Parts: sequence; C-alpha cells; structure tokens
Amino acid sequence: MNRIRSALALLALVAIVPAQAGAAQAAMATAEYDTLVAAWKAEVQRNRDAVKLIQASAEYVKAREAKDNAKTRELMADVKRPDAKVYGEKALALADQFGDDGVRFLTYAAANFNDKDVASGIVERIGARYVKSPGLAELMERPMGLMQSVGPEKAGELLGKIATENPDNQIKAWAKYWQSIQLSRGKPTDEQKAAAATLLADAEKLATGDLADRIAAPKFQQDNLQIGMTVPEIVGEDVDGVPFKLSDYRGKVVVLDFWGYW
Repeated sequence: MNRIRSALALLALVAIVPAQAGAAQAAMATAEYDTLVAAWKAEVQRNRDAVKLIQASAEYVKAREAKDNAKTRELMADVKRPDAKVYGEKALALADQFGDDGVRFLTYAAANFNDKDVASGIVERIGARYVKSPGLAELMERPMGLMQSVGPEKAGELLGKIATENPDNQIKAWAKYWQSIQLSRGKPTDEQKAAAATLLADAEKLATGDLADRIAAPKFQQDNLQIGMTVPEIVGEDVDGVPFKLSDYRGKVVVLDFWGYW
C-alpha cells in the first residue's frame, strides 16, 4: 500500500513540476514584455520632448518664420531618434527565448519597430513557429506594415500558411482577407482578380465582428449608396430626446455629419 501511495505521489509531482515551470516561464515572459514596452515608450517620449524643446527655441522659431527649411532640418538633426532596429532585435531575441510565449514580442515589434531586417525576422519566426498560434489574432488585424516591409512574395507565402494551418476561423478570415487585398492592388490580372474574389468570399464565410462589417461594406456601398439612389433610413433621437427618421426630412436639404473617436 505504501508503495502505491509513493508511486501516486511521484506521478502527481511529475505532473505538477512541468505546470509550475510553465507558469513561471509565462510570468517571466510577461515581465520581460512589460519591460520592453516601457523602455520603448520612454524612448519615444524622450524623443518627443527633445523635439518640442527645439521647436520652442528662439533659433528654431526664427528659422520657421524665415521659412529656412535647411536650418530647421539642421536643428532637428541633433535629435536622437529611437532606434527601432535595436529594440526590434531585442524583441526577436525574447521571442526566441520564450518559445510558445514569444508571439507577443513579435506582435509588438511588428506594430512599433519599423525596420526591414526586423520585419524579415518576424515573418521567418511566425512561419517557422507560430503559424497555428491563437496569439496571431492581434497581429492579423493590422499586418500590412509588416507585409509591405518584406514584400509581396514573402507576405503572400506567410498569409497562405496562416490561412491554411491556423485553426482559428477569425484568424483564417483575416489572412484570406489580406491575401485578397494584396492581389487586388496595382493592376491585377483577370486571374488575380478571380483569386482575390474567391479569397474574399471564403473570408466572408468565416469572419465575425469588425472584419465581417469591413467585408460587407463595399457591397453595401455598391448596392445602396450610389448617386441617384434613395438614402438608407436613419433612425435616432435629436438633442431633446425626440425620435426622428431621416425620411421625415425628404424634400429638404439635409447635411449629415458622421464623427467619432479613434
């Protein structure tokens, strides 16, 4: 009986140790991520403060008033810009260090460190390790800066792998959507147009939320917002809380002001 208990205790310990190790690594990755983000934000803020200081100087103001662009550029040249490549390489190294927890570093690097070598490193690592990761969701919402840095061939290859291999339908939808956008740019051939339409249709079947709205918008515009068409109904309340409809003002001149915060 004692041997059985000892064996069970050993099995429990074997299960607990990897879980604890995994939790510890995740915590360490979070701490390193927070440190990287804070350091970059501080660097960017230092740059902004330095720019403001020069712009407030009498010499700069005088040059601006004289429209002396050469002088203003000379003064601004003394401001040290944040080194995106240094921080980007740090992010790549951290991604390598933390394995499955590393995708967050690549996502942050893609959004903040505009450097071609860093972009290539991000794409290579995603293609080799993170194609199936649910952590790609944030990156796939805004990947075009990264894709433009590495060029259409590498970008298309990566998007194709994500669209094929990632198990998350929304991530698949984003990948197909961006493939469609990429194929539609410039002067696409008839074959590229057909492929783009197929990819967009596939994305539409999988998409939810903002992406679904984004895909539906051009068709809605084509079907409802052309010159000569009746404006779609808008229902709301005025500043006094009184309900109204846009159609109540038919025959009158109406100015619509669409606004929001981003």
